[in-house]
Amino acid sequence: MFSVLKLKVAQKFLIYLNLFFIVFLLLLFFLILQKFEKLVFENLNKQAESIFQQIIITRKWIADHGGIYVEKLPWVKPNPYLELVGEKSYILSKEGKILIKENPALVTRQLSEYSKKNLYYWFKITSLKYLNPLNKPDDTESEALQSFALKKATVYQKIEKIEGTFVYRYIKPLVTEESCLRCHEKQGYKIGDVRGAISIFIPVEDTLRRLASYKKIAITIFIFGFLTINSIIFFLSYRFIFYPLQCLIRLLKILRKLHYPKSSDEKAPLRPSPINEWQQIVKAINDFVKEINNYEDMLEEKIRQVTNELQQKNKILEDLIEKKSFLLCNMAHEIKTPLTSIKGSLEYLKFLLSQNETNLPLSLKERMDDFIQVAQRNSERLIKLLTALIEIERAETKLLELELIEFSPLELLQEVILMLENNLKEKNLSLKIEAPEDLIIKADYEKILTVVLNLLSNAIKHSPSHGTISMRVKEENGSVLFEIEDEGKGLKDLSPRIFEKFYKGTNQEGFGLGLTIAKAYVEAHQGIIGAKNGPKGAIFYFYLPKN
Repeated sequence: MFSVLKLKVAQKFLIYLNLFFIVFLLLLFFLILQKFEKLVFENLNKQAESIFQQIIITRKWIADHGGIYVEKLPWVKPNPYLELVGEKSYILSKEGKILIKENPALVTRQLSEYSKKNLYYWFKITSLKYLNPLNKPDDTESEALQSFALKKATVYQKIEKIEGTFVYRYIKPLVTEESCLRCHEKQGYKIGDVRGAISIFIPVEDTLRRLASYKKIAITIFIFGFLTINSIIFFLSYRFIFYPLQCLIRLLKILRKLHYPKSSDEKAPLRPSPINEWQQIVKAINDFVKEINNYEDMLEEKIRQVTNELQQKNKILEDLIEKKSFLLCNMAHEIKTPLTSIKGSLEYLKFLLSQNETNLPLSLKERMDDFIQVAQRNSERLIKLLTALIEIERAETKLLELELIEFSPLELLQEVILMLENNLKEKNLSLKIEAPEDLIIKADYEKILTVVLNLLSNAIKHSPSHGTISMRVKEENGSVLFEIEDEGKGLKDLSPRIFEKFYKGTNQEGFGLGLTIAKAYVEAHQGIIGAKNGPKGAIFYFYLPKN
């Protein structure tokens, strides 16, 4: 398989293919990774935004209520920064309990501590004008607050390492509202000012570790997929392109050696070094095409010569055929005329014998009568034979004339039955006729009558005594179908030869021209005739155009 790598075209194909795959798949790979990372950080961003909104809602609710009072626990100290803005940090209840006041910033810090312990994230309030040192901004928060103050950004996002752990920083400004002025008006804030920000910390150590793991898996899949696709394409290319190409190259070398046995022969064409094997094949094919064209020109000239000779011989043959047809028709006509005269003379002799019946001995009269009958039968037989030959010759030379009239197939069948009534009675045959009364066709009545007469005579001849012959006529797709079915032994020979001249098969009676005449008459009407075996006997059928 690897022998194809010797082909220059295979080398280029694989190089370009690998370059394409590397560029395309790497681009696709990085796009997918980038999309995946973007999706991960979008989820982090949505999580941080949800936390921020929850904090804002909580702070707003506390601010709208002017802070909240909770029972002082032993370890909780009053907020000293409330007194700086003129607020009491604690009050006594009627029951004598100390209730300390907590503002939004304090509640936010406590919620952050709870979150850090239980929900694995935390947050803080920060400001450039802080009162509580715990709200002092770090470097990232200072950079974000300055950006918010200059209205360069509305949100600040960053991943950084804090205390050995990577966290996702989400910082969003706090805008001063009317409820905030109670505590922060003395700091010089007005409604709409950025008075600080909420800094949210979400640990992403596990997320980054998983992302790195996914990248390794993706790189492994990329390498495996690249090698797999490369192997499949190489195998398919070898199977359907390179191996056939290699075979073509070998074949061309063999053909060249056969055409130019001596490779060092000066008459052999110089073979240029092609860029690749396809050009070598094209070059070789062009050489062969040139030689083929030369052979074609030579063959065309020979064909023209042979064609001229054939045309001359064909003209001679056509003349001979025409003379043969003319001779046969005229000879048949010339033979038919004396035969008719002989027949007439025999009939006259028979008439004279009947008139002089008393003057001749009985034995002589009977003997003469027998000879006259034999002569009449044979003369009639010869007349029928010659008539059939003339009709067949006319059909073969396209000289058969048709007298087209409209008639009912049912009436035609009835006339045929009357003509063969005695033959039917001799074998006690019954007829079954199926033909529509209103069906009318346009054809040569006498010739179709002859066709049906011949087919029915054939069916009578091959039917057993006391049998049934079925005659059917029906219309099918613009044509009229005639069928004659007997109950004989069927057709042992279904070849087209049964319609050939003088073909008798197993039947030795007659001239073997009845089916030939039937075929000639049907085809003269542009029809089709055939035969097949039915359930009991043979079926002869023919189609005629209705009009």
